[in-house]
Amino acid sequence: MKCPKCTGLLIQEEIQEHSGRFHGWRCIQCGLRLDQTIVQNRHDDHADAAGDLAGSSSHCSPDRRPRTAGRQKRPAGKT
Repeated sequence: MKCPKCTGLLIQEEIQEHSGRFHGWRCIQCGLRLDQTIVQNRHDDHADAAGDLAGSSSHCSPDRRPRTAGRQKRPAGKT
């Protein structure tokens, strides 16, 4: 399996915490850890965010354009 963060190799490991032991995955390159609960929560968060975005578009007036993320680059040679 490939890591969703860095595309490194995920290896299966047994994780021990206060709540007990369970199996999960760890990336040998970046150290990202995944288990079934993390994957499910991320899936639920993405579904909620998609629903929020779909619902929020109806509240915008048609003459307003959405903001673009990040800074605008200046042309080279000008300060």
